[in-house]
Amino acid sequence: MIASIVVDHLKTYFPDDETGHAFLYCIYKRQENQEVDNLLASLLGQLALWKKPIIPEAIREWYNKHLKGENPGLSRNEIRGALCSIIRTYSRTFIIIDALDECKTDQIRNELLSEIYKLQEGSDVRLMVTFRPSIEPESPSSMAKLEIRAYEGDIEQYLSSRISGLRTVVQKNNELQRKIRDRISALVDGMYVQLHPPSLIYSQLFKVPPCATLHQLAYRQSHGKAN
Repeated sequence: MIASIVVDHLKTYFPDDETGHAFLYCIYKRQENQEVDNLLASLLGQLALWKKPIIPEAIREWYNKHLKGENPGLSRNEIRGALCSIIRTYSRTFIIIDALDECKTDQIRNELLSEIYKLQEGSDVRLMVTFRPSIEPESPSSMAKLEIRAYEGDIEQYLSSRISGLRTVVQKNNELQRKIRDRISALVDGMYVQLHPPSLIYSQLFKVPPCATLHQLAYRQSHGKAN
């Protein structure tokens, strides 16, 4: 949910056609569709259509070749070249990748990030990536990293606020309530966090120097509260 909050923020504060936006939400159940070329093609499609009244000529040419059977699919180099061309039409571009750990292999994760690093060369591309701390993708030394994890007190507070919505048999049994809180807290293991407010993430993202720094957001899941 952190990525969704940031995406909504960007759309609200940068609605103009001078700022490019592209988002990738990696999903474990769709790993077969999350090859590097497919993910890059998704970025390409989003940036080509974001607030652009006319589809770029290069995209139109590839589309026409595809219809004629001359070019059944874009190569990695062609996708990269098209992305570079489109990104240069924006004054700045934000790319958000959520749940990178849901991609099926380290190779795919590292190849995807490597391709996006190349897009940052010569263009103002701001990148935010969220992933569980169980993975550590390859990244430049200039990376800015912000780890966000739930406090046990946050989880307890949230669960206590939800008890009143449960059945009467739970509300009248303090021991049962305690068991429910303990069990859920153990299963969550820091995955649920409340963010009040998300300004820390925004400030980090906007401080990223163009073409230099990747902002990686290490996370567990959902809203985040950083210390």
